Formats: sequence, C-alpha cells, structure tokens
Amino acid sequence: MNILVDTHIFDDKQQGTRTYLKGLYSELFLIAEKWHFYLVAYDTANLKREFGFHDNVSFIELKSKSKFYRLLIELPFIIRKFNINYAHYQYISSPIKNCKQIVTNHDILFEQKEFKIFFPLKYRLINSILFKISAKRADILLTVSEYSRRKISEIYNIKIDQIKITPNAVSETYLNTNLVDIDTNLNLGKYILYVSRIEPRKNHLNLLKAFIELSLAQKGYKLVFIGKKEIVFNDLKLFIDKNNKEVNKSVIWLENISNEDLKSYYKNCELFVFPSFAEGFGIPPLEAMFFKKKLLCSKSTAMADFGLPDEVTFDPYDVNEIKIKIKEQLYKNFDLDDVYATILSKFNWKAIAENYKKTLTNHFENH
Repeated sequence: MNILVDTHIFDDKQQGTRTYLKGLYSELFLIAEKWHFYLVAYDTANLKREFGFHDNVSFIELKSKSKFYRLLIELPFIIRKFNINYAHYQYISSPIKNCKQIVTNHDILFEQKEFKIFFPLKYRLINSILFKISAKRADILLTVSEYSRRKISEIYNIKIDQIKITPNAVSETYLNTNLVDIDTNLNLGKYILYVSRIEPRKNHLNLLKAFIELSLAQKGYKLVFIGKKEIVFNDLKLFIDKNNKEVNKSVIWLENISNEDLKSYYKNCELFVFPSFAEGFGIPPLEAMFFKKKLLCSKSTAMADFGLPDEVTFDPYDVNEIKIKIKEQLYKNFDLDDVYATILSKFNWKAIAENYKKTLTNHFENH
C-alpha cells in the first residue's frame, strides 16, 4: 500500500496538527514496514529532521507554498506518479480525487454558535464550505476526540459510526525523557505555567486576572505564558495596560523556545493551568501530567473527555472559581498519580497507530 501524507504544516509554525502527524506516523512507519509512505512539504530538509530516515519513507519536495497550487496541481500529480492508494489530509482535501482520501478534522469549533466570536468571519465563511465538503467526500474520516466526533456528526450530518477517533498523545520525546537530566537552572523561583498560543479562545485574560487578583506576585510567584502571540485582543491589552507595573514585574511571555527548554519549564513549575474556552483536544495538560505537576484544566469542550476529577477542573468563564482552585492547588496536595497514569495510558501513540493501521487495513481489503 502506498500512502501520501500532506505534511505541508511542517513548513509553518509549531502547532497541534504537527504533533499529531509526527506522533501518529512515526509509530506507523515502524509497524507497517510493507507499506510505503510519501511525505510532502516545501521544506523536506525539515521533514527529515522531524521524522528521521526509514526504508519505507520517501520525502517529496513541493515546488510552491501556495495552498491552491498544492491541492489542485502538485498533489494530484504526485498521487498519479507514485500510484498512491490513500492520501491523508488535515481538514481540507484536494478537490481532484484520484485516490482514496483520508481526512482528519481536528475540530469544527468555528461552526458552533457559542464559539464563532473567536474566529474571523472570512475564516468561518471559507472553511465552513471546505471543511464540510472534505469531510463528506472522505473515504476515511478521522477526528481527535469524542467531543469533536459528536459535533462533526451533528453539524455536518454525517453518521457518527463513520467517524473514527485517532486522538493526540504525549510525544515519544516526553516518554523517553530522563527527568533527572533536564536542566533546571531557570532562575525564576516559583511560577505558574500556561503553554498555548495567544488568542482570545485560549483565555489568557481570565488566568491573568486570577493571578493579579490573588496578589500572587506579592507571595513570590510569577506567571509564565509560553506561546506565539497570534492575536492580542483589546480586552487583554487593556487589562495589561491597567496593571502594567505588576504585569511587567511578574508575568513572563515566551515564544519560539526549544523542546528541551519547554520540558524544563514544565518540570519546574509549581502549577500548570490550562484555561482554554474551547479545544478539539488539548495536548499541554497531558504533558503536564507526564511531569506529575499540579494541574488545573478547563472542563469545557473536548477537555471534559480527559476524565480529570473535579478538584482539578474549572469553568473557564468563572474567574472566581479559577482563583479558588489555584489557591487550593498551591496550598494543598492532591495525590493524582494513579489518575494521571490511567489517562496517559489511553493517549499512547503506539496504541493509536495500531488502531489506525487496523482501520486502513480493513478499508483497503473491503474497498
């Protein structure tokens, strides 16, 4: 079987889709040795660094970074040239269907009335059409959580049993990490950590409000945000300006840090908080669990699927609840090792790749 994977996302910034593709296919290469995989991107040198070299993997260089040229011309040509059986796309597939198509739709949050405010109108209008068409035309439709599965079925009117789940997981780089070897020389003292790109949906504002209103800076804490500043919206700007002195003194904003540095920040935080309003999955809480850190996680959307106990979940819209839960976590000890272990055992790339391989094999043999 020949499988093409559209990995153009590796030409762009770090995000969940990259983590998903790397985790899933790094394992599938090893357990499907008789299949051949064609990974396509503009920057194939970066792909080789990310995935390494395997006898059953070829790297195909795209000539253009244009989405339309890729989907309409380059990928159909590559599919014909290499006799591809299945092509795997994220969200949007090629309109020219000259092989079986696999589509992973991670979420359709922008289609939901309660979350439309977080997405630009142009994004919603264009992707509402493209995502729906791609999902309905897919031979194999995948998503990353039970929550997203229900919403895709409901909003796009697709039978739920036609949607398979290939969830995200903690990457092998974390599972293979020796915690003793991580550099701990951050010189930050005590700090609360949030890892996510900065945009309204990610709800940095309510965490920042809770931190300031609890006067945690006066108690020796800092607040560390790690993630690209994509959309710093007016409410966040106004709050920062109003509390400029305290924010400058106690809030640290970081982007473009290495994976090794990120592990160090995880390992040394006093508390990890994930206050996002809406997620198709949400990988950072799993990474915090791996490091056995004190954790607070929004219980909205797909994050409710983790199965975390009430002590460590909260309503992301309720600043008072966030404040109460932060105080409890900082000054109490909850023994959650068994809970974390159970959750992490479910989100394991090897097991996910095995299930994905079965899905592909069954489809190939029956179609």
